[in-house]
Amino acid sequence: MKRSIVLGLFGLLIVALAAPVYAQMEYKFSGMVDTNYFYYRNIFKAPALYGTPTDQTGTGTGSHAESWNKDSLQYTNTRGRYKFDVSAGKDVSGTLFFETDATRWGETCTGYNCAGRWKADQTEVEVKNLYMTFAVPYFGVPVPMVVKLGVQPVAVRPEMVLATDGAGAVFDFNINPVALEAAWYKQVHDLDYKTNNDSQSFSLLGTAKVDTLTIGAYGLLFDMRTYPFNGGTSATTGTSADPSFKSDMWWFGAYSDGSLGPIQLKADVAFDYGKVKPFGATHAYEEVKYQGYATRLRLIYPWERFEFMLLGLYTSGPDAEDTDTNGLPGRTVADPAAGATKKSTNYRGYVVPPGSEENSSWGENAMDIVYGNFLLGRGPDYTGSNASLMSRGAIGGTWTVQAKTGYKMTPWYKISLSGAYIGDTTKNGNTLGNARRSNGISLRDDNDIGWEAALMNEVQIYKNLKWDTIFGYLWAGQALDQWGTGANVSPKDPYLAGTRVTFTW
Repeated sequence: MKRSIVLGLFGLLIVALAAPVYAQMEYKFSGMVDTNYFYYRNIFKAPALYGTPTDQTGTGTGSHAESWNKDSLQYTNTRGRYKFDVSAGKDVSGTLFFETDATRWGETCTGYNCAGRWKADQTEVEVKNLYMTFAVPYFGVPVPMVVKLGVQPVAVRPEMVLATDGAGAVFDFNINPVALEAAWYKQVHDLDYKTNNDSQSFSLLGTAKVDTLTIGAYGLLFDMRTYPFNGGTSATTGTSADPSFKSDMWWFGAYSDGSLGPIQLKADVAFDYGKVKPFGATHAYEEVKYQGYATRLRLIYPWERFEFMLLGLYTSGPDAEDTDTNGLPGRTVADPAAGATKKSTNYRGYVVPPGSEENSSWGENAMDIVYGNFLLGRGPDYTGSNASLMSRGAIGGTWTVQAKTGYKMTPWYKISLSGAYIGDTTKNGNTLGNARRSNGISLRDDNDIGWEAALMNEVQIYKNLKWDTIFGYLWAGQALDQWGTGANVSPKDPYLAGTRVTFTW
């Protein structure tokens, strides 16, 4: 009996002591569901560093064949995101983040990104994030540190350089008035005994608050002992990509965010530098050197119900006589002069790391057809990204000046009008087009991608339900011309009408 009483009291003591612990647990659930509809003409993804698929002229067999200059291109898609956060006090938390995509309503694929298939029931729940966050206990080191471990968002100035998800470790240090973030991520892990084929990245970011501005700087190294990452078919060209390459690439940059009086400011300068090298006894190619840069300045001036924005962007473009579309050693340059055998050796255009979805972040600058738009989700534009190779992303090889005016007519309705000029910075070729000279071989070099205008409407129907619409039109310049069957073909002016309904919680 005494033993039972003691055990009972001991059990009650455990419950009593554990109760405060469980009481500290906090659960949060957030997410969104949206639906988009697009009606457009002559807007095709351009994942290559420069140039676009030849089937855009309607002469090929790819996904855009026979779509050239057609007005009836349209599709509807849906995306859902579901985020679960569990915290045990202020020092420890865990995050699960899932995503579901219907890339097209009525799609015929199965599985990944195919929830829009008729009868549904697809295996379509993607794990985007799976990580823990905890504060390191104080052990006599007067530097607060927070650690994040697992599959998590990866961001190094996401509008300009790197935005994706990946597995790794992040260490945040707060050394007033400076904040530092050191990160390590693993992109490729080969067999355990073949570490020479692994790929990983290291980054260091620092920010400091200076009056009303946040000043930041960063360095990023991609140590790619296997390149391209997939070691097989190139997603850029659809042709075989020799996996016997490696690459060390650096990105450096500085930026400033904040306000100067009534003006909101974003300013950036970014550089990439490195090389892609062949290895193995069968290769005698020269390495390809990379060196590019990008600059951006955005100013926003709010005045009563108005908002005025001015944006300038310049990024370096490659020389098409020095490199092919993916910059791998041993590749013949794109459309060389008759009889030339020169191989790819130098890529001076601005690029982003493999797998970066910087193109999705760049849309917050409110562009439409060429650069994408923050109001629409997963719509047609001329941006590109590549999971296996470095790519031009949203901005490489272009420059632009844009102006935008927004007017909030009521607390629930805002209308905006934007206009932009977009130019081409690729030499001896074009960034988005692949027109040729009169000899039918050498690439033509043009300057004008075109003039663009967009009208945007934002309607807050309920607190958690928003409806956005946009119409954009691009007066196409010669830099969008494509090489068809023995002749250059000029596209009809691209346009896009899009709408999005979004429910968030």
